[in-house]
Amino acid sequence: MFVIVLGVCSGILAGLAVGGGTLLVPGLVLIQGTPQHVAQGISLFIFLPTSVLAILTHLRYGNVQWKLAAKLAIGGAIGSFLGAKLALMLQPTMLRRIFAIYLIAMGLYQLFVSPQQRDK
Repeated sequence: MFVIVLGVCSGILAGLAVGGGTLLVPGLVLIQGTPQHVAQGISLFIFLPTSVLAILTHLRYGNVQWKLAAKLAIGGAIGSFLGAKLALMLQPTMLRRIFAIYLIAMGLYQLFVSPQQRDK
């Protein structure tokens, strides 16, 4: 049951474009005992169906800028390949630390950077 609730919550975050993996990966690692590499692989895998549904919803409301999205998709595809290769070379402990530092940095950014500064 926990896994289903975790999936629903990460899907909601994915739909909000917050990043479902920010909840899913720690949930799988800390509560389910899933190895870090496996948790990150699962997170990326479930990103596919959740993204498709969120994309269709945003398309319906005209919230996609095609040229910008295409450029970002090209860069994202290259970056995701390189990032996955890098992740596989790292020890699970180091990967977990990098993920934790990222989460802390993003949390601090959201707490301390004013909305006016972020929205420029």
